[in-house]
Parts: sequence; C-alpha cells; structure tokens
Amino acid sequence: MEQIVKIGIIGCGGIANSKHMPALSKLEDVQMVAFCDIIEERAAKAAKEFGTPDARVYTDYKELLKEKNIDVVHVLTPNREHSFITVDALHAGKNVMCEKPMAINSEEAQKMVDAAKETGKLLTIGYQNRYRPD
Repeated sequence: MEQIVKIGIIGCGGIANSKHMPALSKLEDVQMVAFCDIIEERAAKAAKEFGTPDARVYTDYKELLKEKNIDVVHVLTPNREHSFITVDALHAGKNVMCEKPMAINSEEAQKMVDAAKETGKLLTIGYQNRYRPD
C-alpha cells in the first residue's frame, strides 16, 4: 500500500499557482491538505482548486505548522521569508521543500542547514535544473 504524502503550501502566489500546485496535483501519492497565504482569498482559492475536500486555509504559517498530519511543507513565499519559515517548519517536525533562492545570504542559509541537521528532517531547495542530463 502506498503512503500518501500530505503537503502544506505556504505562499499561494505566482510560483505556487504556476508550478508547484499544478505539478503536485498530478502525483497520485500526494495530497495538498493545507494552504497558507497572508491574503486569505488566495489561500482559499488554492485550497478549492488543488486541495483535498477538507483542506484547511490559514493566514498565519505558524498555525499551519501546528497541524500534525502534514509531512512536507513547500515554502513558496518572497525570498526574504524563506529562511525563518523553513527553520520554523523544520523545528515543527516538517520536511521542507523551499523555493529558490535558498535565502538572502549565507548566514540565513546556514541557519536552514543547521536546523535540518538538528531536527533530522529533510530540506531541499527547488534548484530543478540540478537533475537535468545536460
């Protein structure tokens, strides 16, 4: 039996709508169960279009991180927010896929790496061309 990976989306703007959510919606073993955006209407629209029937909507990412059934968080916010949201998500027990760039400077990036090591959770950055054959 396949394990269903439950995903929380933090940031429901352009990159989420054009890339992440459409791609995730095509995967059979993935469910988007929670959506967060500072503009509630964007999160609600994303939940309706891409979420499970009982998907939850948040305007505060820290409330989303309290959800016990979320396995992975996609951090799709403005660049300046990547580091602290990712660190908080890792410490909340979530694996994280963070959109590029990783952080606004090397110090913030190091905090992300350190948090992943401390928590034992997985952290990946959306450098999607890394696995291209060329």
